Amino acid sequence: MVDRSGERFVLSVRPPIRALAIAAIGALVGAGLMVLARLLDLGLVLLIIGGAVLILAVALALLAALMVARLRSTVVLDADAITMTRGRRTERVAWSGVDNVKLKGPRLTLITKPDQGDNLTVINPRTPTDPTFMSLVAAVQGRLNADRGYGTV
Repeated sequence: MVDRSGERFVLSVRPPIRALAIAAIGALVGAGLMVLARLLDLGLVLLIIGGAVLILAVALALLAALMVARLRSTVVLDADAITMTRGRRTERVAWSGVDNVKLKGPRLTLITKPDQGDNLTVINPRTPTDPTFMSLVAAVQGRLNADRGYGTV
């Protein structure tokens, strides 16, 4: 997703449809086993198995949601700097502090000058040709050209 007005890019993974489908089926099976065990008086073992399947299904769904949230990055480009937020961690690098940029596979690394702090690495969680990531790369190039006074032809 790209917000053109604020140069804000949100990089996230695709929804984990397979994991959520397995979790939904597991939850239905677990709940069904628990109901059958109580209604037909089939015993405590089937009730416990149904509860365990239900708990595992809920855990799978929560883990899938957690991984989506953890792998989501928001990159904001402004006139002075690039800011990346991933989870609770926020990193900011001024355009004037960027010495070099490397794009290797799914990683866009802004290498800073020695006295400007740590490098900033943006990881693309989708395919290499993801339109949002490619727009981000082009926007970073444009911002760096503008910061250094280069014109575009």
